[in-house]
Amino acid sequence: MGAVFEVDMPALFSPGLPMSVSSVRSVVRRWEKLGVARAEPMIAHQGRLVRLTAEGAILVTDCDEDAYVATHEGFTVAVHRALVSRARLRIEGSAMAAGPVDGWMSERAWRLENAGAVSSGDYVPHGMVLLVDGDPGVVYVAHTAAELVRFRLRLAEICRRHPFVVVVARSDLLDAAITTQLGDLAVSTGGRLEFVDL
Repeated sequence: MGAVFEVDMPALFSPGLPMSVSSVRSVVRRWEKLGVARAEPMIAHQGRLVRLTAEGAILVTDCDEDAYVATHEGFTVAVHRALVSRARLRIEGSAMAAGPVDGWMSERAWRLENAGAVSSGDYVPHGMVLLVDGDPGVVYVAHTAAELVRFRLRLAEICRRHPFVVVVARSDLLDAAITTQLGDLAVSTGGRLEFVDL
């Protein structure tokens, strides 16, 4: 996780145990003093966006390329990474109807393993989940209604390559009409969807 919102950090530090806002802020302040992270307000009601610095990226990954990305990515990319981090925490922490999750593959890892598909313009997932039964699932994170519209336009193509898709979006974006429409479209192409609240 290259970025995370402060409101999601308790689930990262101590899943299932309460952690106060001041405790989270204390940890972030220590990281900032050490020069391994920086925190900035970005989106209302999300707490600050906490991102790794170049030193922090090297500390956790031991890779100079990650350090370069950590210092050169824009705010929108960092917000997207934080939302994907939240999606991962929600997926791993909830009981999915498709079954328990056994693993996660990041977008970056997927790109490295599927360089040919990336260079030919194929869909790049925001993440992949591996269920205990061995089935992989594509993760799509939508923060806005426009993202869901773009997703709907590509859903048939995605389902042909990846029959199981996990859509992670805010509950106010996933009304009954949208979920039914997306579900019917997935079934018509041989796929299946599962929805997770962002």
